[in-house]
Amino acid sequence: MKKWLLSTPILMTLVACSASNESKQQANDNFEKYAQQQVSFAPLASGGVNLPVQDNTYALPQLNQQAHQKVDIRPPSTPIAMINNSIAQFDGERALIAYPSSKEAVYSLNQVARLLKEQGIHYQYQDNRIETNWAATGRADDIGDTQIRYLIEQVQYQGTSALVVSILQMKRDNIIFTPTMAQKQRYTSDRLNQLIGELNRAYRKQQNELNSTAITPIQTQLTTDINGRTALALNAPFKQAWQRLRGALNQVGFETSSENPGRGYRELKYRPLEKTEWARFGVAAPELEKGEYAMQLADLGRQSAVVITDEDGNALSGNQAQSIYQALQAIFAK
Repeated sequence: MKKWLLSTPILMTLVACSASNESKQQANDNFEKYAQQQVSFAPLASGGVNLPVQDNTYALPQLNQQAHQKVDIRPPSTPIAMINNSIAQFDGERALIAYPSSKEAVYSLNQVARLLKEQGIHYQYQDNRIETNWAATGRADDIGDTQIRYLIEQVQYQGTSALVVSILQMKRDNIIFTPTMAQKQRYTSDRLNQLIGELNRAYRKQQNELNSTAITPIQTQLTTDINGRTALALNAPFKQAWQRLRGALNQVGFETSSENPGRGYRELKYRPLEKTEWARFGVAAPELEKGEYAMQLADLGRQSAVVITDEDGNALSGNQAQSIYQALQAIFAK
């Protein structure tokens, strides 16, 4: 009879392979299930010997802490400087974007209020601040029904404006809670970026519509407005006249420094032209000093009227008004 001799390593391998699969951790099993299993040992037989008492000097403290916690793995959101010459940041409580005051006509609290109204978000608007009612975050990766009440403010300081977004209250499934700093950063940044993005899209759409309009001659005539000031009447609606006037004024030496389309108002800087340049328009050079001026465009339905004033608010008159307005007439006639 043959005897089979098995070496110790082979024997151990066979024993391990014969163990039950139920005691093995599967690929889809989680660690927590095994962490909760308690290992028990039989009492140590001392054999009549008195064992030393356990010393707790270096014992680890017992913490009532979960073996695992849910971690928000979503990348953080940050304010984006989507406006030219702007700065965007989160200061620990608020997301903000600062930009030149000359861009207030596009990025103002009035424009933000218009967007909120279009989105169906109710709000209270007073003293350069908007407090919204409960509004959805707009994120598809939120857990439960997460809603926020926002505070949106506009601040002006030394030629700079800023839109600031912060959180007033936050709730999930109708339970109000205090947001963490990470949540404040995520949701204020999201709302600010969304608002600025919408304002950018609206402005680009408006500019494209104006630029796509065919440039046609505009009939003009010198007139007097209701205040007795010399004005230039244009046979064009406000929107078309506003767009055309910017380039026309630039040709006669007026550069736009800031503007407010809602009020039909532009601040201008005048640089005198050479006499030969005025001759191109068929008028004499006006005796107009270099400096600050302004333009006010009035909406008269299918027509509009423009008045140019000096830094003191006095409308141009006499030869000055004649030369400037006649030059503009020559430009609009082309």
